[in-house]
Amino acid sequence: MDDNAVRPKSLKFKEPVIDVAFSPTSDLVASSLITGHIFIHQYSLSGNTRQHRLKPHRKSCRSLCFSGDGLSLYTASKDKSWQSLDVATGAELTRVEEAHDKAINIVKYVNEQIVATGDESGGVKLWDIRQNRPAFTFKEHVDYISDMVFNTDKRHLLATSGDGCLSVYDVRKSKPFHVSENQDDELLSVAIMRGGKKVVVGETDGVLGIFTYGQFDDVTDRFPGHPQSIDSICKLTEDMCVTGSSDGLLRIVQLFPHRLVGVAGDHKSLPVEKVVLSYDQQWLASCSHDHTVHFWDIGYIFNDNASDEDEDENPNGDEQLDAQAMAIQISKGIVDDDPEIDIDGLSDGSELRLRGDPDAGVGSSDEGDKVDVVDSDSDSGESDGPDSDDRRTTILPAKSLGSASESTKEVPTKTNEDAGDSDGWGSWSDSDDEGSSSKDKHRKPKLTKAEKRKAKRAALTELVNPDKKKKASGASFFAGL
Repeated sequence: MDDNAVRPKSLKFKEPVIDVAFSPTSDLVASSLITGHIFIHQYSLSGNTRQHRLKPHRKSCRSLCFSGDGLSLYTASKDKSWQSLDVATGAELTRVEEAHDKAINIVKYVNEQIVATGDESGGVKLWDIRQNRPAFTFKEHVDYISDMVFNTDKRHLLATSGDGCLSVYDVRKSKPFHVSENQDDELLSVAIMRGGKKVVVGETDGVLGIFTYGQFDDVTDRFPGHPQSIDSICKLTEDMCVTGSSDGLLRIVQLFPHRLVGVAGDHKSLPVEKVVLSYDQQWLASCSHDHTVHFWDIGYIFNDNASDEDEDENPNGDEQLDAQAMAIQISKGIVDDDPEIDIDGLSDGSELRLRGDPDAGVGSSDEGDKVDVVDSDSDSGESDGPDSDDRRTTILPAKSLGSASESTKEVPTKTNEDAGDSDGWGSWSDSDDEGSSSKDKHRKPKLTKAEKRKAKRAALTELVNPDKKKKASGASFFAGL
């Protein structure tokens, strides 16, 4: 976190801010106050401009959200009403009085036909926007509804409650899909992570509870670490989120593996009410009891080129990656820590064979470096395969390759041209000469230093986490393992 970072100026209000929401399509941010006022601002680095100042509710406006197209703003209040506003003009589009028996805590836009609301007694309603009446009413909780999230793929609405339970509703059906067991703690926030496979909830004791989607009886994992309650969760990527805690800190949290990455913002020990992400993934906005909406730069999380630029300034970047790769391979037993064998310039598949690894085999069909034993009388000048023009032969005893034969065989090995960079990472071809022969047409395109480093980082990640899906760049390095 950098307090001197360039970002939009904070929005200061005379009364406490309860909720904040970004437009999904433009540089607009909406804020709701304890007085029932609503403000809509256009934010920018050059300055913020107020678009609307409205007071649609008699009591505090506890929740607001934009529609999917950003044209409407939905608000809900302690006065038991909810309404929709035209964002461009500020005009009232829809208003429903006495929508619940108790004060409404949250409103959630589901789709162009449905809006969901939850009250402080645990009631949940799904509203038909076209007719302004409830389509379904649920009473599965005995305490306030704290947060909601919608799973578009499953068409499930998930709600957390102060009674310690998570409820799941199919928006097409009148009965709840599932209600979890009591977690012995209030659930305050919720987010769907890992491509819809995990549901993360924030608890008052500072623990992130993790449900496996479809197994909603109880959490399958827990991640402690927050000193106080987790009042808000904002999803960044499928594996990373930002939490807003009662201690005033916005923490960047990575899941699977679980770890605290850093701090994105600080409200100086005042509880964070809400944290949200802008549509362009550049800014976080958060509100607290300091009467202020703060903006925080989070774009570096999504900028793949930022790390590449930093590494370009580090002349030892490649050497550090190479050393990490070798240390990991040695620790996992992929290669031996043998100082007498120089592995530079050889890919891992060739190296294993030259070491006499019995699992490597002769004539293996591994995808990396294919090594086939050929007869020594192949000097007739005819091509034995598509790669024969680019190979040379090396005389090695057959027994060094794990063979029982005592005869001497010629083993084709890669030339320097095929081996690529002499760093032990395999082939990183830079050949792009014009007028090259037909044999060069199948060579890889030229890679920049930044692209090589990015691929190497991906390869390291794959080696450390072999179960994780391979990325396109760097996958070839471990293809033969």
